[in-house]
Amino acid sequence: ALASPVIGSIEILDSTVECETYIEPPTCGRSVESVDCSAQFCDAVLADGYTMKYKINVPPDTSKEECAGCTMSVEMYYDGDAWIALGFSTDGQMVGSDAVIGIPGSGVSKYVMAGKTVSQVTEMPESQQTLTDSSVEFDGQQTVMKFTKIMDEPDEVPIVVGDNMFLWAYGSSPTLGYHAGRASFALNLSSGSSDALQAPNMSAWLAHGIMAFLAWGVLVPLAVESSLFRSLLPPGGLWFKLHRFLNSFAFALTVAAFAVAMAYTDWEAHFAGSHQRMGLAMFVLATLQVAAGVFRPHAPEDGETKTPVRRGFEVGHRVLGVALLACGFWQMYRGIQLYAARSLASSQGVEIAYWVWIGLMSALIVFGIAYSRGHKSAPAAEESPVETEEDA
Repeated sequence: ALASPVIGSIEILDSTVECETYIEPPTCGRSVESVDCSAQFCDAVLADGYTMKYKINVPPDTSKEECAGCTMSVEMYYDGDAWIALGFSTDGQMVGSDAVIGIPGSGVSKYVMAGKTVSQVTEMPESQQTLTDSSVEFDGQQTVMKFTKIMDEPDEVPIVVGDNMFLWAYGSSPTLGYHAGRASFALNLSSGSSDALQAPNMSAWLAHGIMAFLAWGVLVPLAVESSLFRSLLPPGGLWFKLHRFLNSFAFALTVAAFAVAMAYTDWEAHFAGSHQRMGLAMFVLATLQVAAGVFRPHAPEDGETKTPVRRGFEVGHRVLGVALLACGFWQMYRGIQLYAARSLASSQGVEIAYWVWIGLMSALIVFGIAYSRGHKSAPAAEESPVETEEDA
């Protein structure tokens, strides 16, 4: 029999008692629950134009926590035609890590990274090539790599459901070579949260960049301007003394910046990238420019004409100087981008300030060229003999 309701336990409320209305909090367009990366693909933005999707595949006879025999499905998308890679590390460093590298036209394979040179990045033995559903192709806009990897394999860096140290990289072409971009990042496969890891020796690279900027962004442009605006300086050869001092100081800073780069880059990786090769070329050419200035042919005396050797020196000195300055502007810009990528910081503000400064220096040089030509076209009686006694 059904029990009778206990009417006496019901309290009759009057109109003075307000009822509480439940309002569901807003979710801002997304679920308030954390993403389950074993139920759906999770997304990770690695860099501009470089993204990754991943999912944990849990076998039916195990749990997500135990994850015996679990695999990880990965999809990587890079805006460009190049090799791309995902590495697995214990300390966030390249050396000693494992990687899956996709090379358009060649395929997807597992590699051991014993060093930082291409020769030290070797494919694992055939017995360890256990990837499934692997593919890589360039579709005309993006390089797309897909693969499924066993998370815990013998003699390899294990992948766990919790926190992992991963590496990403991409090249400048479909041919495996020195990376055009790379970084380390921590990724929790369970929650989908990730944190990028800063590269080591950032203080040394900051000093490298500051010395390079002072040399090629400040001192060399001022040295050029001291020559172009020589007629505005006091007579007595002051312009030449400034020109020589500024260039000498800039060369000393260039040597120091080059030494820092050599000291903090593994020997095998020296000059492997475009920034490193340009730095080497500028160092060699700057050394030749300084040597040519020191051993330059003497300027003609009053009443004498310039020798062909002197004329050749002046033309070569100016052309090489302009080329070095233009290369220096590009090299510093690339250096800002590389430092931002390594320090995991935005370079937008620094880039704007840099180009404003370079624009100012370039405008002064262009104006100085016009001013110098106009001054030279003036009557000879208006020129001081000191102004033409030496031309660096």
